[in-house]
Amino acid sequence: MKRIHLLLAFVALIIISACATTGKLRTMNKMALIKIEAGMSEDEVLALTKGITKTNTEFGQLFNNPYYKTMSTLKNGNVVTTLWFYTDKLSADGKINMNELTPVVLENNQVVGIGWKAYQDFCDVKDITPEDYRGMPKVEDKK
Repeated sequence: MKRIHLLLAFVALIIISACATTGKLRTMNKMALIKIEAGMSEDEVLALTKGITKTNTEFGQLFNNPYYKTMSTLKNGNVVTTLWFYTDKLSADGKINMNELTPVVLENNQVVGIGWKAYQDFCDVKDITPEDYRGMPKVEDKK
């Protein structure tokens, strides 16, 4: 009986520490995104977010920070990179959904926008839809 209580306490401790880990990551990402300025390079953005790291989620999954990165070349030859950072926990479904990520859009290795509004504005200004370039999620995925 004592072993079961110790085991349950240990499992609870692991769950609590994992929740704290992803909570800290979301907070760290939000604080870093506030410091990002237009014109910064990808390396400067990654330096603010402590570089590319792997973090445990509260569900025991490992994921990258930034969560993922998409790259594409526009028709005019400009290279578009979008870094997707985990910043919001909207559901406890064990998955990280698009609406829990914040995009940082770079064109030719310079930040041109941060956040979903900037992402949409970028698409509008370039007269493209996100589907026009490989790897970019649909805007309507963001609710």
